[in-house]
Amino acid sequence: MEKTLIDVAHVSKRGSSLRMTLPRKVAEQLQIDPKDIVGFYLEGKNVTLEKMK
Repeated sequence: MEKTLIDVAHVSKRGSSLRMTLPRKVAEQLQIDPKDIVGFYLEGKNVTLEKMK
């Protein structure tokens, strides 16, 4: 499966947690809106992001 880079995001620290903002291009591609829930899946050493239904 070929990978296509859509955009990048910077990671910042808030308290003891790390956070990043989902780039608009990614949100549009996955049709993610505010208050949607996303899932993070571990595939070997990679993590994928999917909008939950």
